[in-house]
Amino acid sequence: MLNKGVKSEEDRRIESIVVKLSSIGFVPDDLKVKEEIDAELAKIGLTFSILLEMEATALNQQLLQFNFGWDRMEQFADVMAQWAKKEERFKAKAKSLYSFIQNESKAFSFEIMAKIGQL
Repeated sequence: MLNKGVKSEEDRRIESIVVKLSSIGFVPDDLKVKEEIDAELAKIGLTFSILLEMEATALNQQLLQFNFGWDRMEQFADVMAQWAKKEERFKAKAKSLYSFIQNESKAFSFEIMAKIGQL
């Protein structure tokens, strides 16, 4: 029973990070926004600069390491897809993450395929 409670707590923590990142928005040149983004990303061992430069496959593994479930990974990919409108480098990372979810979760999702198609 304790294990389930810990897992639920972990999921709430991850959800909080993803929700905060999606609510911040993205303005590449705004230092204050980057600082807010860095504060949230630090909770999963990243910074904005690292996220921008890291390989997509490394990001997939980073999220697994921090116990992101498939649904939270998809939400994180949604954030990156939104950010890709201002910073092109996030597009490939979002696509890779959606594909990773599709392949590794063993569950086909038309919604994820549509998101990949839109990128």
